[in-house]
Amino acid sequence: MFKLNVLQLFLIISFSLQAKNFTHINYGLDKSEKVALVILNGFGDSKKNRKIQLDFFSNKEMDIFIPDYKQRNSLDESISSFTKFYFEFELEKYKEVNFLCYIIGGYVLNNFIESNGIKNTKRILYDRSPTQERAAKIGVDKLPLLSRIKYGKILFDFSVVSLKPLSNSDGLTIGVVIENQATKLMRFFKKASYKYGEYSFDINDIDSNYDDFFHTWLDHDLMYKRFDVVGIEMLYFFQNGVFTKNAKRQQYNWDPFKKVRL
Repeated sequence: MFKLNVLQLFLIISFSLQAKNFTHINYGLDKSEKVALVILNGFGDSKKNRKIQLDFFSNKEMDIFIPDYKQRNSLDESISSFTKFYFEFELEKYKEVNFLCYIIGGYVLNNFIESNGIKNTKRILYDRSPTQERAAKIGVDKLPLLSRIKYGKILFDFSVVSLKPLSNSDGLTIGVVIENQATKLMRFFKKASYKYGEYSFDINDIDSNYDDFFHTWLDHDLMYKRFDVVGIEMLYFFQNGVFTKNAKRQQYNWDPFKKVRL
């Protein structure tokens, strides 16, 4: 009970951590001469994490966009919010656009592409987590009131959708980062999470459209800030369309619910 109360208190406090659009734009060049990187964060989003992301990806020969697209009222409104952002910032005028998507961000981007086409999108990097992708269901089933207070209806909408690959990925290069460790929240609800079925960390069960992938020991919370661990691979992918030869393409041989720091 004490642990649950602490978790509830954490959720209430973190509700105040709202974020707005973060951008880093080189105004010295025309859009048609530049590459843009759009980061679609998930529910682990925060101002602090956005600053870390912006600090890492800035000055890497890309304009950086981190939109505050998630809308509390619904998942559909969040898709509309990103669509509005895309056209307001005239991302279709760039030479090319790359994306880094954290779970729900991938869902939103895929829906946008299915409705609007690939346009000038060249590379998409999906952050995927077999354990964290059940967090929305856990929140709805185990902490419904607090989940609604912190996230709103969007979490409830997301808890019932499936993450499906694009129906047509022709012309795109797709990379996937697979988290091999559960967050504190999911460790706490480990037993409950298994009621939704067994876990698979096989890339073919995660996204059948992939061109390359790698496994990381990071959990979902760390994926927003530990670019000292995954940053080199991410940048290499955006530049070359593949990960380095040193990228780990085998699943970690451990219990993903045991806390590990390498």
